Amino acid sequence: MNTELLRIFYTANLSGRLELLPRLYTFIRNLKSLPVEDEASVMLCAVQPVMERVLLLDLGNSCDAEVWHCKETEGRSMLIGLDAMGYQAAHITSTLTEEARTRLRQNLMGMALVDVDHPWEADDIVCSSRGLTGCKSYLNIVLSPANATLLDGNRLQLAAVRAGQLGMAQIINHGGRPVLQAQGQLDLPASATPDPTIAGTVEFILSEAQYHARRQS
Repeated sequence: MNTELLRIFYTANLSGRLELLPRLYTFIRNLKSLPVEDEASVMLCAVQPVMERVLLLDLGNSCDAEVWHCKETEGRSMLIGLDAMGYQAAHITSTLTEEARTRLRQNLMGMALVDVDHPWEADDIVCSSRGLTGCKSYLNIVLSPANATLLDGNRLQLAAVRAGQLGMAQIINHGGRPVLQAQGQLDLPASATPDPTIAGTVEFILSEAQYHARRQS
């Protein structure tokens, strides 16, 4: 008998802090490579073998309109960084203009940009900004921070995390229905070293934002 396991890693409220991304990527990469039973505060009791899926999501407020590079790029700066890190979907808010969204699509962004009018579906999982009424998918993940991580039927809400934290949820497929196996929030450890590729991406994002600022001045 095979057991399907879904691990969800997520961020929220990054508020334009590009400097966190290189170390955060190292932390996420290390967690994704660990056996599930070795992860802090996470236990799995399941019949082996396990077929595992991993989702990397952002619950919103990735940019802050008061942060200079967010303002200069109309909210694109952080999203470009998250896309480079391999995020599958991010909840976007009013900081991203429709023109900026179009530019991201033209640049072949792989990450789904989720809002009220644009849910994202991958196989039997749907990510939406508020939850979809009557959603018949296996799992409906709400990409808006909640007070606690809760699974009600097939509707999963994820607890809010702050910048410098990583949220996690572990879902097991039990007889065709999702079961919340474990959840938690982890602080970005001081020992996490910056990933050089993402550090280079951040430098590129900042240089492009500075170039745009000079052209506008």
